[in-house]
Amino acid sequence: MTNADYTHLTLVVDRSGSMSSVRGEAQGGINALVAEQFALPGRLTVTLSQFDNEVESVQRMSSAPFTYDLEPRGMTALLDAVGLEVVRTGADLAALPEDERPGRVLLVVVTDGHENSSHEYTIERVRSMLGTQKEQYGWEVRFLGADDAAWQGEALGVATTRYANTAAGNDAVFAAMSGSMATYRTAPVGQALHMPEDIEAR
Repeated sequence: MTNADYTHLTLVVDRSGSMSSVRGEAQGGINALVAEQFALPGRLTVTLSQFDNEVESVQRMSSAPFTYDLEPRGMTALLDAVGLEVVRTGADLAALPEDERPGRVLLVVVTDGHENSSHEYTIERVRSMLGTQKEQYGWEVRFLGADDAAWQGEALGVATTRYANTAAGNDAVFAAMSGSMATYRTAPVGQALHMPEDIEAR
């Protein structure tokens, strides 16, 4: 039996060069999301990985608030980032005794770009991996895609929110994510996280 009072959040964040125009808002939104979630009742751990043409773990299973510094650069290895993080988060959780594992696991992918530099994972493989985690382990997966980048979440078979790749759009999508996550954490285990499909803030 897992711990119903424990939520784990994994954030997979695009840091490719195209994020430069909204760096401040994206960074601020992520940091506000993390701070707000740690301020709520209930146990929480957060993993954050970032990707350009490389994939890097920034925080793993953090049980305390942290500040993320987003430094845009490089290309967009989206599929490698998601595939690798599914494996790594799965291993982190599997290492815990069953009664200490989180009752709720949420994987959130944030990107404003299109896949252009993955070498290890294909869209078919990642879609299958995500489907397994959702169906067998109850993971909740949300893809936050700026403008026309959102189609990639749909192609991966996961719930997708399209947002305007503007300062206001970034502010709005992270605020909506934090509010939805707060509700998700207090809902019965197994209940889906609800986010709008489109956030049109300009």
